Amino acid sequence: EHMDPKQRTLFVHNTMTTVEDIEAATKWNKNIYWATCPNANLFIENRMPNYQRFLDTNAKVTIGTDSLTSNWQLSIVEEMKTIAKFQSYVDFDTLLQWATLNGAEALGFEDELGSIEKGKTPGLVLLEGFDPAEGILGVEKWMRID
Repeated sequence: EHMDPKQRTLFVHNTMTTVEDIEAATKWNKNIYWATCPNANLFIENRMPNYQRFLDTNAKVTIGTDSLTSNWQLSIVEEMKTIAKFQSYVDFDTLLQWATLNGAEALGFEDELGSIEKGKTPGLVLLEGFDPAEGILGVEKWMRID
């Protein structure tokens, strides 16, 4: 009752989130986003969210890094790799959606960032060694393209 259902709401970490939690939140507000910071989750709790719950409910997931207090690096690519390593059923296209457009939408920047479209200025990253068969786990190096 204290949150405005007309505003975007971002729930963070979500290591104990249930299907019932997701369904209740999205019933209350369609602008719900679920941020995951897998390396921070492993550092703090030694566990990650059950991403299948988010996939099963078509929840809007975003990927973050948390901070250097709970993470040894601030790299969305490394966060994607951690999800792929421990929960391999999350495919690359889904991870990419979570890391790009979903994050931009959650923060209200979807008109400017998050996808390659006319009028947008997305941050592009070159993934070296990407092999569709291996997904993000095959990436050895990456660099931002300015």
